[in-house]
Amino acid sequence: MRLFVGSQSRVPGFSRKRKLIRLNVFVPALVVAVLFSVHWCTPDGIPPQPIDSFVLALHSLETQRAGKFRVLHFGDSHIASDNESSIVRSSLQNRFGDGGAGLVLPWGGPRLSTINFTYGGTYGWQRSHPSYNSPIEDTGLSLSYIEAESPNQRVWIEARGGEFRVDYLAQPGGGDAEFLLDGMSLGRRKMGASFPQVETARFQAPGPDAPHRFEIRTLDFGRIRLLGVSVEKAAPGVVYSALGLVGARAEYLLKCREESFEAQIAAEQPDLVILGYGTNETSGSYLDQNSYETALISIISRIRRAAPSVLIILLTPPDRSDSRSGPALRIHRILQEVIAAQRDVARRDGAILMDLHTAMGGTGAAERWATTSPPLARSDMTHFTNEGYDLLGRYIAGGIMKLYDAGADTTGLPSNVLEANGHPGELLPPLYPVSTGGTRPSAGPWEESDSSSTAAQIFYFLKTDGQVVVTNDLATIDSTQGKVITAQQARCVLRGKATPCDNTGRW
Repeated sequence: MRLFVGSQSRVPGFSRKRKLIRLNVFVPALVVAVLFSVHWCTPDGIPPQPIDSFVLALHSLETQRAGKFRVLHFGDSHIASDNESSIVRSSLQNRFGDGGAGLVLPWGGPRLSTINFTYGGTYGWQRSHPSYNSPIEDTGLSLSYIEAESPNQRVWIEARGGEFRVDYLAQPGGGDAEFLLDGMSLGRRKMGASFPQVETARFQAPGPDAPHRFEIRTLDFGRIRLLGVSVEKAAPGVVYSALGLVGARAEYLLKCREESFEAQIAAEQPDLVILGYGTNETSGSYLDQNSYETALISIISRIRRAAPSVLIILLTPPDRSDSRSGPALRIHRILQEVIAAQRDVARRDGAILMDLHTAMGGTGAAERWATTSPPLARSDMTHFTNEGYDLLGRYIAGGIMKLYDAGADTTGLPSNVLEANGHPGELLPPLYPVSTGGTRPSAGPWEESDSSSTAAQIFYFLKTDGQVVVTNDLATIDSTQGKVITAQQARCVLRGKATPCDNTGRW
């Protein structure tokens, strides 16, 4: 009888990356695998599915408190701001432990909604990223890289952790760099090579996890190209990397040279990959659906070649609109084509589909979200307010938890979430009912019953542990665990202010 996938695909990873905890993790993981194999074995010899590996990885982390669960969340501006992904990160880390800040490109100031690290650099670093017509080159997983060619240029990241990894490009004409931790040299590395290739440098701080300043300094006039810096804690938990680029489309992932992309995925060894694209695809005049499907298939193939047991989630783009009727109709048409292509690829390649578009309420939802009180979408009807991103992030986190809680046996999920081929589809009920033709949805528990009302009702619930839950259905909230607060108070809490906070009007 073949054991559950944890004993096959997870244990070899320990021998490469987690030697120090091999003995502490291998035996418990094997015991769990044997126990679970009664339900999740594959007697017909079919290779274990990624969903199995995903479930056991989280289960081992939750029960044994050992190892890491790594998430790579690729996307466009919705992810580049880290508003949406920070909610998913917090939800997973609150339950399974905080494994560290993850992979970032240390460029500019801190993200607005990410509070666990800061980064920056001197003037000599230049950032580059692909565009629609750019050639294939060696970029980082964030679809960007920074490069310096003069000596004494510094870049740094400040975060709590103990394990640091630098992904860089060794290349012809490459220079030398020095790595420093809290001002103390960790060593030097030559970044020259006869042909371009991704290499990594790993460092571990002495003692327990603590705030550190990790720094990279150029030593000469050779080119130094940094693809990303990963910060992890020695403590077990979830490492959640938000890899967003403003204006990105899914096909931009193919702008990174195949060998470089797969080398970086292999270095990460993710347990879960989330692909959140589709919004910028609607900026054109049409979509070549066949070409788009081919691109998605190629991306998934690249990821799985480097990480065969990874679970992949495709997020459909949220609804988007325009104040002009002509562009709005074009956007709605292309959105449906993008979602149809994603659904076909998910069925074909065994990915999980989370339909944010339907969850929002379908076509016309962006306009309704922009007119709620308080607004959930911005006036451009493309991006969202903090409250809107909070709602979408909780929806994604809820879908991930539903996958985990249901286990590897997808028959444990409600019948309406199964696709024809047995892969889970929509995992949660919609945030709003689907409305076609741009009409207002009928009144429900999430909306004021007064027919003259034009805004859907959103509730903010402050839990006793300080978390704010944004919901449209108070029936899902345990009233003994907190209280309903106003939108103004919620804004204060979400920004770490006292309630009520001063100068609330400026928020």
